[in-house]
Amino acid sequence: MKALFPFSAVVGQDELKLALLLVAIDPGIGGVLVKGERGTAKSTVARGLAELLPAKSDGRAAPFVELPLGATEDRVVGSLDLTTVLRDGQTQLKSGVLARADGGVLYVDEVNLLADHLVDLLLDAAASGWVTVERDGVSASEAARFVLIGTMNPEEGDLRPQFMDRFGLSAEVRGLTDPESRKAAIASRLAFDASPSTAIEAARPAQEHLRQSILDARASLSTLVIDDAHLALVAEIANEHRLDGIRGDLAIVKAARALAAWEGAGGISAEHIRRAAEFALPHRTRRKKPRGAPPQSSGTQESAEPKWQAAATLQPAPALRASCAISLLTDAIDHEGTGRRGADALSERRGSRAIPFDHTAPLAVNETLIAAASRGVRVDERGVTLAAENLMQHDRRGPGHANVLFLVDASGSMASQRRLQIAKGAALELLKSNYQRRDEVALMVFRGEGTDLVLPFTDRVASVERALAEVPSGGRSPLARALVDATQLLQTRESAVLVIFTDGRANVSVNAGDPWEEALAACDSLREACTGAVVIDCEPGPIFLGRARQLADALMGECVALDALQAAELAVRIHRRTEI
Repeated sequence: MKALFPFSAVVGQDELKLALLLVAIDPGIGGVLVKGERGTAKSTVARGLAELLPAKSDGRAAPFVELPLGATEDRVVGSLDLTTVLRDGQTQLKSGVLARADGGVLYVDEVNLLADHLVDLLLDAAASGWVTVERDGVSASEAARFVLIGTMNPEEGDLRPQFMDRFGLSAEVRGLTDPESRKAAIASRLAFDASPSTAIEAARPAQEHLRQSILDARASLSTLVIDDAHLALVAEIANEHRLDGIRGDLAIVKAARALAAWEGAGGISAEHIRRAAEFALPHRTRRKKPRGAPPQSSGTQESAEPKWQAAATLQPAPALRASCAISLLTDAIDHEGTGRRGADALSERRGSRAIPFDHTAPLAVNETLIAAASRGVRVDERGVTLAAENLMQHDRRGPGHANVLFLVDASGSMASQRRLQIAKGAALELLKSNYQRRDEVALMVFRGEGTDLVLPFTDRVASVERALAEVPSGGRSPLARALVDATQLLQTRESAVLVIFTDGRANVSVNAGDPWEEALAACDSLREACTGAVVIDCEPGPIFLGRARQLADALMGECVALDALQAAELAVRIHRRTEI
């Protein structure tokens, strides 16, 4: 088994570590959304947290489960064991990723790139502690109480606001800027790489202290009273930051309670609430200016030697009067009525048509039995014996959401005869059409010597409109470089369509070769990175080189003249390509 870098040995990132410890104490807080660039120890700290969690009831260590971006719905929530259902009439689940994470950590790297319905499913399970699978009136549930950690690099696109709000806490991580801290981090990593066992043994006392501290804090949660004064302060903070719902309020209350338990305090103080708000507010108020709210510090107000680095003795929290205690409704959710927003909800929205079973979607039980009956299969003393050709599954195919990258040529040749302004207007109309379907769109422009990712993938058309209006023009046309950069960006998306606005007049080389030949060569990789391409021919004349059409042919895509562009029609073409 691969040795894991100890949580207590990670240098810096104190804010992230405290946020993770709070949700370890009370997973009902709803998980942590971690924002930061690559190489800032996000995954290292997340993996290290699993080692600190209490062992499961059967003695096994708390699991660390990573959700892959390409996971299917059945792999995430699980599926019914059809053999048992059809043979014995009993419902039994084949566990998915969510149930396997029960009692441990569910880690989702680049959660902002995960399909929306999967984000919805895992957030439902994180909130309720259960995952339920329903198929044609047959249902089964499993416990899925885990610490949810989602990470994202903001440069690669944002997470939808409605999903961001459902993460209890957030933490932003940055690289170490203090030379001494950076030196200590390098030394710690070198020591671990040289001898993992020695480094792990050296960290054992601190690790054991953290484990016991989490257990003590969990045990003291029920003794910490939440009174009217606490709720009044939380409500005041929420109003100052203009929170829409009460999820943020609940996250503040729960995190403050967990923080008080972590510190071994006898009660929840106003300072605990304010510090908890620093974790619960940033991802909910990123576009709203607070009214008179106290300034947020860059980190939590902790002592010079944080608790996870110094094995200080915890003082047990004294028992408090229960007469004024307030019970949080979300602490005891009626699991019989929750956690069922999954495959069935999707099938209701997308229709119930069934297709032959190919292991890409859940079995359609009713349709399977009907298909079997139509082929002469009958019930006998052994029950129903089904052959492979009798099996049917729900057809989940549909228009779904598209990822569309708009690549706009802003070079000097495009600026002539107002072609760039016309292209901007056409691009904006297309963007609005895509927005109606809640597509994710990105905008990249190229001019001069290189490209500029003006806007990463987003569904906010207003942001794209502003970005388009501010695009400068002039200079040469680095088409080959733009195609290479577009390839790299599209490789981060599961499927995406490319829409290029250009006259094709490349005149900047990448490797000291012919600019146009380099552009055509770049199409080979780009063609593999996207599910389809549409080239908008912006060539003004009077001399026509026809390069936009050559570019479309190299991408095996379509070429549409700018003057003949109809936004609605092209939007349909784009969506047809995303369904391939």
